[in-house]
Amino acid sequence: MKKKYIILIISFFAVTAGITGVYLLARPTVLGNMSNKYSKQVTTTSDISFTGEAGSRIKFVLQSDVLSGILDMTLYDAAGNAVYTLDNAKELAAYFTLERSGTYTLVAGCDNFVGTYKVIVYSDKINTSTASS
Repeated sequence: MKKKYIILIISFFAVTAGITGVYLLARPTVLGNMSNKYSKQVTTTSDISFTGEAGSRIKFVLQSDVLSGILDMTLYDAAGNAVYTLDNAKELAAYFTLERSGTYTLVAGCDNFVGTYKVIVYSDKINTSTASS
């Protein structure tokens, strides 16, 4: 009877370790984040940059509370070309597949903006050659 309990406990810990390992290997990697809070109207830009490989899928998680003005979130490639614009929303999770390897910059442009925003950029770690985007 004791051997069954020992085998059950060892099996439980082995399964738990396996699940934890898979999670740690598959979890998204944070590439960058930025957040700001403005209580008075401001016109400014903030940015974060990250390096990405062609075919990598990037996840953007945005939370914003625009009280007035305009908030634009645009992703630029290394050549300075706008390649993706995030939709305006209180909460948003959006995906984008990088076409080229290089440094990308996410710019938050505020025009007469009052409010808050927070954006986190993740590498989704999904092989886009076998997954649809």
